[in-house]
Amino acid sequence: MGQQFAFVGCYTGFAPGQLGWVASRRPGRGIRSFAFDAKTGKLKPTGHLFEQDSPTWLEIHPNGRWLVAVHELSHHTGVEAGVGFVTSYRIMPGGVLEKVRTQATGGRGNTCAKFDRTGRFLLVTRYWEGGISVLPFNPETGVMGAVTAAPLHTGSGPHPLRQAMPHPHGIHGDPSSDWVYAMDLGTDKVHQYRLDRATGALRPEGAVALSTGAGPRGIQFHPSLRVAYVNCELDGTAVVCAVEAGAGLRPVQRVRCYPDGFVGRGHAENLGKADFWGAEGCLAGGHYYYICRVHQSLAAFAVDPMDGRLRFTGRYALAAGSNARNLTADPSGRFLLVASQDANCVECFRVDQATGALERVHIEAVDCAADVAVI
Repeated sequence: MGQQFAFVGCYTGFAPGQLGWVASRRPGRGIRSFAFDAKTGKLKPTGHLFEQDSPTWLEIHPNGRWLVAVHELSHHTGVEAGVGFVTSYRIMPGGVLEKVRTQATGGRGNTCAKFDRTGRFLLVTRYWEGGISVLPFNPETGVMGAVTAAPLHTGSGPHPLRQAMPHPHGIHGDPSSDWVYAMDLGTDKVHQYRLDRATGALRPEGAVALSTGAGPRGIQFHPSLRVAYVNCELDGTAVVCAVEAGAGLRPVQRVRCYPDGFVGRGHAENLGKADFWGAEGCLAGGHYYYICRVHQSLAAFAVDPMDGRLRFTGRYALAAGSNARNLTADPSGRFLLVASQDANCVECFRVDQATGALERVHIEAVDCAADVAVI
């Protein structure tokens, strides 16, 4: 096994209290790199810092040569509507990133970026404008082209603060087809599209309505089953969906991720202002994990190997006041790395491959950590 590295992105450029969903009083400065010990799960700073505006989502290209970071901008810091960017980097030896291209996305709040299954298109959300964008990506050079599709969503949801308009938060290409799924927190829908790989255009393929007030945020695809897991922010649930050819997602199970009796509304650490404030979900080692912000825990579920359904197996504490934003598994699936934004750290847990139990093995200080990518 060769040397592995972890890249950590963070929120930058905010004054304490300026971003309503960030309680950290210590803004970060961009992307930091760490040597990652694949035997122990420990991180060691390389000393390299790559300055960029709020790289809160980091995505590694399927060929392992490139890293793309969003610029999560917003009107809270004076950014005008329609202004947004993503930046691509070449991954160099020693945990160094070499900037390749910054490309306009056509909108702010680029909260997620994913590659399609070919690695030739980048799919990006525009949270504040209520739409998504597609950009061509050259796997040989790391260069992104101009936006080829930028559909806008319509509608709203019952929560007056979080769902007054569409807010696409997560996006993902189907790993087995040209379908694209956009999770719209503002409308309680997963919008489905078909990507034209010749032109980069998107053709609408309907939308899947989830529970009223669910607030879908992201999605994970099972590595071998035609099953996907939608993590919902506002009602604290995960929805298991069958992925059907020609039809897309069909919900088959909905699981509650917060403890019974837990009341999130009104809690001092609930900056999401809804009943719950769930964050991302992640598959690792045959298990599924969901961040329960405010409760500051990870909910763990066993994944049925036959149909992909979830069974709750345990709960694991995060750092006090963590309000973790993202989590990711290392390439082996033996470790889970959590960006605990408001606790200003990355927490690394060892995953018991048989039971899914988590053991915290390392905590690394990183100001306002928002996402981690491991290669």
